[in-house]
Amino acid sequence: MNLQQLKAFVLTVELKKLYLVAQQLEVTQPTVTFHLNKLQEELGVALFHTRSYHVIRLTEAGKAFYHYATQISALSTEAQSIMEEHRGMAAGKLAIGSTHTPATYLLPSLLAELKEPMPRLSLLMDVRPAPVILDKIKRYELDIGIISQTEMHDPDLVAQSIKRDDLVLIFPPRHPLASLDAGELTPERLCEHPYISHEEGSISRRLIDRWAEAHQVAFDIAMEVSGTEALKSTVLHGLGYGMIAEGAIQSELAEGKLRSHPIPGWTEQRYIYAVRHRNKLVSPAMRTFWGILGQSGGRV
Repeated sequence: MNLQQLKAFVLTVELKKLYLVAQQLEVTQPTVTFHLNKLQEELGVALFHTRSYHVIRLTEAGKAFYHYATQISALSTEAQSIMEEHRGMAAGKLAIGSTHTPATYLLPSLLAELKEPMPRLSLLMDVRPAPVILDKIKRYELDIGIISQTEMHDPDLVAQSIKRDDLVLIFPPRHPLASLDAGELTPERLCEHPYISHEEGSISRRLIDRWAEAHQVAFDIAMEVSGTEALKSTVLHGLGYGMIAEGAIQSELAEGKLRSHPIPGWTEQRYIYAVRHRNKLVSPAMRTFWGILGQSGGRV
């Protein structure tokens, strides 16, 4: 078993067509077939249900092997990149995964700070929900993740808290609830007005649903949106009120475009975390950016 066989196997699973794999590896299609057959011969098990590869369907053994093959292939690519970086053949690259709020309101200034001493560094930012980011880190597809979570306890990951990321209520300035005192704004009164909801599956939605269940709140959902900016925009246009990360509305609050209130009875504490795989080789770019993230809590 060699790396070329592993790469051919991983690409075959992901691309589903041998001619695409051949293009990616810059070899002929029969060479790809040879690698796949040789790999299965050396392993002594069938990884695919058919040797024709017209339909790519993994056996149970193939599914188990794919889990490890993707990590080995990714680590091999990373090792080559790191060695090129140390040889001065490349400027290096940093793959960052982030949830929507940090990607929009936190990371741009920190990435600019990173680029000052490393102007030739190539950056990739993948904006996804937190579970996707964590999975990609565990598969060695991302170097660092920046996610909003209530807590981080995973033995495979190293995590550092960057800053609090509390949720608050937001209203357009003329909304009937916007001018109420904190004691007057009850969960029951929120039920009487149209509400703009986060999409299902997001961390914010799960926290809000848990709060709503605890306080027996039945929202009058006017719209369900994906993404912080879309939610803010619908509230700004008077379509309803919402709940959003406080860090995402600072400019609108300063300009008087939105009003905010604490969520009544809210007890969850959410933080923005920087995470990386415990076993991932820390490149110079990772080390520099990790330090910047650790220093950012008091100034962002």
